[in-house]
Amino acid sequence: MNSAAAIPPPSAAGTRQSAHALWRRFVNPDYVKLLEAFDFGRRFTWAQGTRLRDDEGREYTDFLAGYGVHNVGHNHPRLVARLREALASGEPSMLNVDAPLAAGRLAERLNALTHPDLCRAAFASSGAEAVEIAIKAARAATRRPGLLACAGAYHGLTTGALALQQEPAHTRAFGPLLPGAEQVPFGDTAALEEACARLQPAAFFVEPVQGEGGIRAAPPGYLEAAGRICRAGGCLLVVDEIQTGLGRTGADFATDFDRVAPDILLVGKALSGGLVPVAAALMNARTWSRAFSGPERCHGCASTFAAGRLAMVAGLETLNVLQEEDLAARARAQGGWFLDRLQDLARRHPVIRSVRGCGLFLGIEFQPASGWLSKVVPRWARQQLFTQVVAAVLLRDHGLLTQACGRAPAVLRIEPPLVITRAEIDGFVAALDQVLAGYPSPGSAIAAAFRKTILKGDL
Repeated sequence: MNSAAAIPPPSAAGTRQSAHALWRRFVNPDYVKLLEAFDFGRRFTWAQGTRLRDDEGREYTDFLAGYGVHNVGHNHPRLVARLREALASGEPSMLNVDAPLAAGRLAERLNALTHPDLCRAAFASSGAEAVEIAIKAARAATRRPGLLACAGAYHGLTTGALALQQEPAHTRAFGPLLPGAEQVPFGDTAALEEACARLQPAAFFVEPVQGEGGIRAAPPGYLEAAGRICRAGGCLLVVDEIQTGLGRTGADFATDFDRVAPDILLVGKALSGGLVPVAAALMNARTWSRAFSGPERCHGCASTFAAGRLAMVAGLETLNVLQEEDLAARARAQGGWFLDRLQDLARRHPVIRSVRGCGLFLGIEFQPASGWLSKVVPRWARQQLFTQVVAAVLLRDHGLLTQACGRAPAVLRIEPPLVITRAEIDGFVAALDQVLAGYPSPGSAIAAAFRKTILKGDL
């Protein structure tokens, strides 16, 4: 008997239960188990702007934006229309024996938005793939194997990207990873200078704001100093703006290109418009020439799906929307309002340790468990259960979608589409105020998590 026959037949539209059954059997059963542990396993069937709807007809407001993908909002009408036009045109795509015009135009637009020196673009289908291109380019251009990155960094989950992160929980099973990769404390120029002199790396990878690391912004002047240190040591500066770019922090990019000229800049996530995956590694002509020049090496960063027509159309129209709707300025204004409201909330709830961020890239760090809890509760639970309970209750009781930071699980990330309204922001703050009144301490949330996961009760 075919075991797949045991799966309940889905309705025409599909249900949450049928989707989860398929995932348990054919995709990733442990991921579904994780979703269901705190009732995150919704099946969303509709999205527009900041709003989502599930298969039961309930609506939600998105304060996660696919971890920075949906900067222009879900299913932006202009983007959807432009993609439909592109599909209807009948133009070929992914021939891989041509130089598509749309790819040249998107590279030109990205150059105009960033730094004049970043005049070469290698397109990819994901941010992690762009990171891999940067690793290859840096090693080829410098003829050095070593790599430097920052503690708390997140650059993706491919094996090269994992080597930059050195998080045992995420890397132990996949080693040995690329040799010669080390980390330095984020924001510490002295440590960077020492490591550059000792290791003589090919490149230093850095995020202007660490997202998974807890919404931590680089100290003022850090990227500028890093550029000087890298130039002095013959090391390339690779700035990863895959999550911070395209309006998220209140500017087109978090990097001040008047002061910092990266050798390689990584772009992705929001460039897709949330509809067609696209990313890019932008680099200066010198780096490109040393890494990929000549007939034998010009295909060194090629990919079957890179520069596909729909991806390029999505990227171009996304940039149009971002600029014409002035979404970076909107993120700056709404983010300032949001941060002020959250700081007011922190003064009323001692369980909030700090509030930080820029633009619409904000984080709320909660106090760690202390006293007897620190002795009897495992470290992993002390770090993340409070944040997970808060996020779960916000979703269940208030229809607000958010999540913890992956590398800093005590931090609740707030990363809505840049079209978020002030009324929606105020609604989030009011809901969080109510949730924290019900869970005023780490102990209260840990007890609720125990009821939910062990006793199979409610939060």
